Amino acid sequence: MSNRLVEQTFYEILEVSPDATQQDIHTAYHRAKATYSPDSPALYSMFTREEARELMNLIEEAFSTLSNQSRRKDYDKQLIQQAGSHHSLPQANPARADDLPDFQPPEAGPPRAAPKMGRDVSAGPARMANPQKKESLPEGFGRTRFSVYEIDDTFEHEIKQRSQFDGTFLQKVRLYKHVNLDQMSEETRISRTYLSAVETNDYDALPAPVFVRGFIVQFARILGLDEKLVADSYMSILRNAKG
Repeated sequence: MSNRLVEQTFYEILEVSPDATQQDIHTAYHRAKATYSPDSPALYSMFTREEARELMNLIEEAFSTLSNQSRRKDYDKQLIQQAGSHHSLPQANPARADDLPDFQPPEAGPPRAAPKMGRDVSAGPARMANPQKKESLPEGFGRTRFSVYEIDDTFEHEIKQRSQFDGTFLQKVRLYKHVNLDQMSEETRISRTYLSAVETNDYDALPAPVFVRGFIVQFARILGLDEKLVADSYMSILRNAKG
């Protein structure tokens, strides 16, 4: 198994539990492909072409293994062997996994909704828009999708001058704008655990870099920050930290 997958299991890539059924895996696969489709022009505002290819390769590799019971059993054994140092794998329910046949996907069919780890990037900011007419704010206040906050001119200047955005500073901005992680998780479909890992710079708890970049783009979008600047900065810090 390649080093890049030791840090991120196939189950985590597809956002399914280790005892997921074959139908669950197939559904998650289509969700991931719909979210990170190479046909989406918006994808390339978040990832380089090389990152996009790596992402799709990870998704395809995960599905190829988990959709085949024989390969899946071998893979699970590898995870169990590594459980002491990297991963823990719950016992799968035989009635849900081992006794099920390999899933044969249909020839064609529309993709399902976006997975929990990130919504369809092609939707862009449209989903962020509030369909209801916004009430005017008192002078000196700002607004996010989820909150109203009092503008601090000094901190706003610091944000504008900032070129490096690590998790600690992103958390500072989030708290300043009164957005909580549960709201952010619900909107972006990124797990609260991953969002917390972003803010604490817990890079070992985060998934593959191509996924992390998507997380940061959505994080910045909700907070009204420059998405590309924040994502480029965070990913540079992450790469330097991991060597």
